Amino acid sequence: MKSVVCTKLGDPKLLEIKEVKKPTPSKEEVLIKVEAAGINFPDALLVQGKYQVVLDPPFTPGNEICGLIDEVGEKVDFKIGTKVIGLPEIGGFSEYVAINKNLVIPINSSLSSVEAASLPINYGTSYYALKRRANIKKGETILVLGAAGGIGTATIQLAKILGVKTICAVSNQEKEEYVKTLGADEVIRYDKFDLKDEVKKLTNGNGVDVVMDPVGGNVTEQALRATAWNGRLLVVGFTDGNIPKVPLNLTLVKGVSIIGVWWGRWTMTSPNELYEDFKELLNFIENESLKIVPNKIYSINDVPEALERFVNRKNIGKSVVKF
Repeated sequence: MKSVVCTKLGDPKLLEIKEVKKPTPSKEEVLIKVEAAGINFPDALLVQGKYQVVLDPPFTPGNEICGLIDEVGEKVDFKIGTKVIGLPEIGGFSEYVAINKNLVIPINSSLSSVEAASLPINYGTSYYALKRRANIKKGETILVLGAAGGIGTATIQLAKILGVKTICAVSNQEKEEYVKTLGADEVIRYDKFDLKDEVKKLTNGNGVDVVMDPVGGNVTEQALRATAWNGRLLVVGFTDGNIPKVPLNLTLVKGVSIIGVWWGRWTMTSPNELYEDFKELLNFIENESLKIVPNKIYSINDVPEALERFVNRKNIGKSVVKF
């Protein structure tokens, strides 16, 4: 089978497309014939050795997939041919993936594999952040940093479903136009204007209730200064490449909470809540309140190019590899 293999940590262009042995599932695993796999910024960090967890090569990145169960272990009740979403810890950019039965979620066969593979990380993370970490309420306002990225675009869509107003911060015209197609209520170009001042103008001087921050760097402090009293800043990641050091006095004088969001860790500790969230997300899709349309679809041979776009901050929306 074909697999994307990291043989040396560094630039994604060093990745190799190799023929490797098809895995055999253990007693509590299923073997999934992968039809699509989501591509995410952490994948680019992982192959560079810059993620929270550093792996020794060789390894295959990718940890959200959709496909059909091809084989099952003796302690697994799933039927062969069942369409599922899978959350492998690693190895998703392969034609076949063996994965523990507890990391598999059956889905309706009518849901496209490309759409389903787009759901777990971006939408799972955003929903977990909004629902369980920020406890966001209908009528509140959220500032979405890096709004044209995977987390940003998922947040825009989910915020609309939850009745939350979105103020979306982007860095260029192309990204501005894209987030508007998703229903962004307001858009700020922080390559042109001061983020805090613009947010204050758009909120009548009050500031925003919640900030979704997958970016980090200098914009984090600006966003923190643009929060309302009792605001919440959700720390999702650092696509800027720089981890901010914010003045903690701001949390005191504004009553702001800074909240970490590590969805991947949470999925390992809270399986019942995870399944509850996925059920709700799938219901959003089935009742057509949520429509997932990846912006870029790649072949397995183009995965290095796709990850390069993340490194160079050129990715817009959701990217998927289709097998």
